Amino acid sequence: MQPDSDDKPDKATRPSQLAALGAVLAFIACNGLFILIAVFAALGITLVINPHVQAAAISLLALITLAMVFIAFRKNKIRGPLILSAIGALIVIGTMYIHYDKIIESVGLLALFVSAIWSWRASS
Repeated sequence: MQPDSDDKPDKATRPSQLAALGAVLAFIACNGLFILIAVFAALGITLVINPHVQAAAISLLALITLAMVFIAFRKNKIRGPLILSAIGALIVIGTMYIHYDKIIESVGLLALFVSAIWSWRASS
């Protein structure tokens, strides 16, 4: 019996795909909620989101992205995505809890997204 060669790439790219999903969800949790609130406001519905809960969700998703890139790093041994993801996660968490700046937060989210895509491409 020969091992199925199609199973191996899927298992190797799974953490990278989850890292990309985590980065996208962090972006949506950060910027997408403003759009949701605006849509509801246009419909006359008031929606209040606790900023502390939102900051915790964004930080958690940034850490999930970092963890998934780390798992992919253990398989593909390419350091670039891991370093970029760690920098992005630090920037995002720093802007959530130390000094909030929308532009710096966006740079951190972009770094997370680029690192996840880079990791995904390296794992394929």
